[in-house]
Amino acid sequence: MTLSAEELREDKHRLADAYEFRLKGEGNPLSGSLFAAYVLGLVGVIYGSVLMHYVFTQWPQTLTFVHHNPVIATLIPIAVIALAILVAWRAGRTRGPAVPEPGFIETIVRTDLPRSMTLRNSWRGSVIVVAATCLGLGAAVPIGMTLANVTPAVIPVGIVLGAIAAAGILRAWLAGQVAGHGPVGTRRTSALLEELPAQAVLQQSLLSESVTMSLTAGDSRRARTQVFQLRLSHRPERISVAGPRATILRADLAGLRRTGTASLAWLVAHLAAIIAGSLAVVLHAPSPLVMPVFYLLAHLSATGLTRGHQAQADGAGVPSILGLSWQEQTILHLGPLLVLDLVVSLATGLLSGAAPVLAVSHALALTLTVIGGQLLSAHKASPPSALIGMSTGAGGGGAALWMAHPAIVVVISAFLAHLGPTIAVAAGAFVVLIGWQRAASRYAPARLKESIFEQAAAQAQERAAEKAKKAK
Repeated sequence: MTLSAEELREDKHRLADAYEFRLKGEGNPLSGSLFAAYVLGLVGVIYGSVLMHYVFTQWPQTLTFVHHNPVIATLIPIAVIALAILVAWRAGRTRGPAVPEPGFIETIVRTDLPRSMTLRNSWRGSVIVVAATCLGLGAAVPIGMTLANVTPAVIPVGIVLGAIAAAGILRAWLAGQVAGHGPVGTRRTSALLEELPAQAVLQQSLLSESVTMSLTAGDSRRARTQVFQLRLSHRPERISVAGPRATILRADLAGLRRTGTASLAWLVAHLAAIIAGSLAVVLHAPSPLVMPVFYLLAHLSATGLTRGHQAQADGAGVPSILGLSWQEQTILHLGPLLVLDLVVSLATGLLSGAAPVLAVSHALALTLTVIGGQLLSAHKASPPSALIGMSTGAGGGGAALWMAHPAIVVVISAFLAHLGPTIAVAAGAFVVLIGWQRAASRYAPARLKESIFEQAAAQAQERAAEKAKKAK
């Protein structure tokens, strides 16, 4: 429907009044997006270019490959952009680029104002953030190459690729949000925004708020299940009882089988991180920035393989129905992963030509760090109230820092591993120690509760015995 100039002017005045009522002098509705774009652009251009310069200086063979294979070197970023566009379209089905907060939807979007006007600022905010990120990354790589004595002509190429990536990602992201509500094709952005029903936008906004609240509370597992729903590929099966310890192992295996392809993907990603991080060329890399990448990938992928341990941690304080202590259950849940990582890492290091001492120490350090990271992650619990308050104030990010602190500890351990085999193993053991202490602190109330019950039962038995003696 085409509006006349008078109707368009009137709608703009109504929208301005609605913004004034909604924001109440709190500032421009795009101020948050502008600040995020400023930070992302700054990080992307300055720190990104410095990092890429370091990479190209430490590994000059990458520049040699680009020089001798310009076509392949150009196709690689194009393939990455195509993958990012596909991911953006899929993300739009869950959370699109034009999603205001729920209160704004209820008071403004649901009115008779054109949807292209009420969702315009939300869309523009997404455009600003995505464009700043893509252009920053598109400039960082060629600037790093230029600092490594490559011709400056690569800078415009990188910026053009960044602009293409931004345009493609934004279009695919919006198309994913509109899909199912109207045709997409080559229609203009305003026409696509008009196709979005207020109820569908509200559902995505409520999901976004729920995920944000879960992350603020430090519950990353709940946030992950809200966004990514597991598809169970097998029917629930009865686990044959063969003793409490074997039952736990069988239950973990059955849980991995039921999640099917998701568990397989986590396993492949985890093994790839362990193998790549244990190669001799990586162990002898002069840069301390290489190893933390593989440590972090191994830690993140392991979270998809330890759901049994996570379920145990969620029930901390509840007595075990199998009669096992929490220490035994923890060892049974994490033991298979420990053995797998240790064997794969050690075999990779030895077969790739690393010295036996280095291969053994690295395998121990990596395995201990991954296990300790899982202990910290599973027993993360809710952040302290002071950090939750920081997440909404001027020093924001406190809750996000708490949520990410297991990964941060893993990365720090990886940096320490660069200082030598002894320090590497000590750092991994320390991560396990603090993770174990974190778990013990969460089970402490349960131990106290059990000890009280045991004392009460013992006292009752003593009183019963005394009464029996007196009766005789």
